[in-house]
Amino acid sequence: MITSIATVTVFVEDQQRAKAFYTEKLGFTLINDAEIFPGAGMRWITLAPPGCPTELSLFPMGEQWEHYREAMGKPQCFTLHCDDLMATCQELSAKGVQFLGDPQVQPWGSFAILVDSEGNQIVLA
Repeated sequence: MITSIATVTVFVEDQQRAKAFYTEKLGFTLINDAEIFPGAGMRWITLAPPGCPTELSLFPMGEQWEHYREAMGKPQCFTLHCDDLMATCQELSAKGVQFLGDPQVQPWGSFAILVDSEGNQIVLA
């Protein structure tokens, strides 16, 4: 039986810059930061909001993943949840996080789209 989602991957150009963004700006906790395998020159970096079982993997863009490059800088296929959208947007804006416009209120719910250090668009709801 499947019980949870373990990891969601975001492709990044600069793992260290992305790690700093997610930990310092969004308050994620660093779970893993280790060399993928000896001599790889790439790291396995995962983070998560405090207490969240699903981890976000910051995977380095490389030649073998080039077919994913067109997804970078566009909306990603996951949403970050927060307790108070307006307060969270204000808090993140004060930390220098950029948003694509103001938070939106729709009949089905409210959301905002933030832009990470790599240009990826992440929905916040």
